[in-house]
Amino acid sequence: MYSSIASRRLGDPNGEVGGGGRVVRTRGVLLVNLGTPDSPEVPDVRRYLAEFLSDPEVITLPRTLSWLNGALGRMIARFRAPKSAEMYRKIWTDRGSPLLTITQDQALALEEILPDGWRVFYAMRYGRPSIQQTVRSIEAAGVDELVVIPMYPQFSGPTTGTALRELYSYLRRSECDISVTTRAIWCDDGGYVNAQAKLIYDFASAEGLAPEDTYLLFSAHGLPVSYVERGDPYPQHVRRTIDLVTQRLGWPADRCGVAYQSRFGPTTWLEPATNDVLSELCDRGEKKILVCAISFTTDCLETLEEIDVRYRSTVAEKGAALHLCPSLNTYEPFVAAVRDLVLRGPSPIASWGEETPPLMAPRPTGSADAGVDSLVLIGTSLPARLGSGAGPELDHADADGLRRVKLSQCEVPALLRSVHDVSGISESLLWNTCNRFEFCGWLDDPNDESGRQAAVDKAREKLFGGDPAGDVPVNVLYGAEAWHHVLRTAVGLNSKLPGERDIVDQLGAAHRLAKCAGTTGPLANRMLADVQSAVGNVREETGWGAFDPDYCQAALSGVATAANVALDSCSVVVIGGSTTSAGVLRALIAQFDVSSRQLTLLYRGHSQGGQVKLLRKAIGQGKRVRLQSYDEPQVVRAVADADVVVFGLDREDPVLTSEQLVGLRDFSERPLTVVDFNMFGSTSGLDGVDGVELFTAGRLESLVDAYAAEMCSTDQFSDAVEAVERWIEQRVHGNAPDAADSAELVGAGAARAALAEEAR
Repeated sequence: MYSSIASRRLGDPNGEVGGGGRVVRTRGVLLVNLGTPDSPEVPDVRRYLAEFLSDPEVITLPRTLSWLNGALGRMIARFRAPKSAEMYRKIWTDRGSPLLTITQDQALALEEILPDGWRVFYAMRYGRPSIQQTVRSIEAAGVDELVVIPMYPQFSGPTTGTALRELYSYLRRSECDISVTTRAIWCDDGGYVNAQAKLIYDFASAEGLAPEDTYLLFSAHGLPVSYVERGDPYPQHVRRTIDLVTQRLGWPADRCGVAYQSRFGPTTWLEPATNDVLSELCDRGEKKILVCAISFTTDCLETLEEIDVRYRSTVAEKGAALHLCPSLNTYEPFVAAVRDLVLRGPSPIASWGEETPPLMAPRPTGSADAGVDSLVLIGTSLPARLGSGAGPELDHADADGLRRVKLSQCEVPALLRSVHDVSGISESLLWNTCNRFEFCGWLDDPNDESGRQAAVDKAREKLFGGDPAGDVPVNVLYGAEAWHHVLRTAVGLNSKLPGERDIVDQLGAAHRLAKCAGTTGPLANRMLADVQSAVGNVREETGWGAFDPDYCQAALSGVATAANVALDSCSVVVIGGSTTSAGVLRALIAQFDVSSRQLTLLYRGHSQGGQVKLLRKAIGQGKRVRLQSYDEPQVVRAVADADVVVFGLDREDPVLTSEQLVGLRDFSERPLTVVDFNMFGSTSGLDGVDGVELFTAGRLESLVDAYAAEMCSTDQFSDAVEAVERWIEQRVHGNAPDAADSAELVGAGAARAALAEEAR
């Protein structure tokens, strides 16, 4: 049975009759989720846990001892509350509990796409708003027909079962006149399975993950084995969902698995445990692990803290990387699937069949060769320290010229959509950083020279046309030349700081912006994956792995010396939600021993996506403040309390002026160091304020240049450059290396650890 229906009609069964005898009914939807404390403070967490652990569906005692459930739950809650409160603090946002706020967003998104006359409500099985409170509100709203959807696709007693038991218990006691329909089981609903598969596909594409180098682990909430022995169908439902998702996704069966998390107490739980499987995968050599929390439709403590903090740390300690796919949350295909659950109930599928090809099946135009052949690069950049090397010869802009054509990141999606409308270009992204403004596009027909030229001319006009470009030189590269340039850039050969490791992060950010603009597809996704793989391989296989400086680290090192600032004893405020800000945070913690408690990040407007995860990972347990605008008063208040302020913004208007600093504090007594990575300039007039030392983007460039000059002065560095150039040429042109080259590359890779020690 895939949907159970419980109808309860008291009083007049026909409802209100409108004109012409038409029955006017108000329809409602109730989304039920597990629950959350009111705050991350110990008393609120204790109350929440006491309610949760007192439920006989959660801790099942023999019938003769069932009267002990309440006392046992309160006792366990007293001991667990402090530790649980600490966990909740790590994920709590400015809006509150993620599980609650995302459920609110799901309800709003669902109501927007339901037909007129439907209202959507939400409730928590434990905590607030409770099922009883919400049903009273539903009654007061005059709802006649109610569809109840527990937000657990796989049925289990401690989730769907207890939610429906609580609902029915209230309905029996009340005198409401509501017809109630429940959607209790939807583990194999076609819309839900398709949405879950598409979400994994989108995330894996954005992160550059593929079955060839990534293991996909599905993690489901644990369940005591005793429940399964009593007939709970949960593990079968989980397995059913995973089989259908992987079939729709096209992920090989030998490159994925399932495990169970969130166990507690001395009882025996479903095996294997997620943390054990992650350790085993790392031990057998997996370097990338993609985790999908398959039983969670909403991000919560179990995904954001247990997996994304604790398990991620375990995997990182073993030298691997954990990539957590976000829960379905408000993902549009999922919201549409829930709408269909409401209107027609679950639609189970037995198999996708041949008429629905897997998402990861390569399209004819999506192969690596076709992607290279159709690639076009249009753009300009600042000169690199190493020149063009073995790459294409380029004309470069100066800093003023790049500043004239560069955009702030918020302007990029609109520009990409504009260029995307050009006939002949199918996909695109824009590498828009402080050192380059380079557009990557894919031509529909690279062999049609006249059509190709027309498409490039129109794209170039949209990117650079008019007065803003002035005399800035624009390079246009096609096919293998464009791919050669992309690879050289990604490995750091085209940078002022050779080997700069942040370049790939910047490409990932460019891909995310393009995804928001709707201009990416299989070719852009494949390029990102190939670039990430190539950078990892070349560092592993050549001596280039010994030279991986971080731009933010190099700049901050120069700042600390020039300003005579001990960063590890400073209160640091980082302003901006860019990849630069993430790099600054990582460098402060890892290279300068700044405690995360000394860090505050002020950022604007990121959703629960790749960028905010990057920032959250970078700052650890530091303070994060999400803003609507950088003009908010709390920005100046944060500056007033700081010893060092770092701007990682990418916008043209200044955020901090000398007038705002007046009266904040006596800077001659307690100096302020301002570090501005924004080439547009995030400040105005600070040069004239006593006690404030300003490091502009230009000044930082000089500090990094000195750092680079010292790094490049060794023979080992020159040898590594030659090795990486040959490696890239072989990759681009498909030439097998001769015996001497092979021996040299292998030798360079073996010497990498020794070179790294000497270079640093």
